[in-house]
Amino acid sequence: MAVTTTYLWPVAGLTAPTAIQAFGHNQVSADIAKSADGDATVTITHNMNISVADLASGFPEVSLEPTLAKYYTTAPFVASRTTNAVVITLGTGGGSGDAAVQIRARIRRPMSLAK
Repeated sequence: MAVTTTYLWPVAGLTAPTAIQAFGHNQVSADIAKSADGDATVTITHNMNISVADLASGFPEVSLEPTLAKYYTTAPFVASRTTNAVVITLGTGGGSGDAAVQIRARIRRPMSLAK
């Protein structure tokens, strides 16, 4: 069983961005491949140092985009947010695993003209 997280922005590859790399960027993007049915969670490290107040307000914003029909079998949802990571829970039903990328996650820091 293995879940592979491949970061797309602001770094590319299997290693999460450092706090310095995440600083100044408003988003971390990553692709998630859930290769076995039993893979239940994935942690995506964003290293944005989100404040406790912003966490309490529901930040960072997390969007999950399907990239494969298996996305609908995995039934992903955001389980938790921390200062430097988000945890996504994945369904473990039969046929939910696939070596291809199933989900693209975008994690956005709280930022707007009003915030």
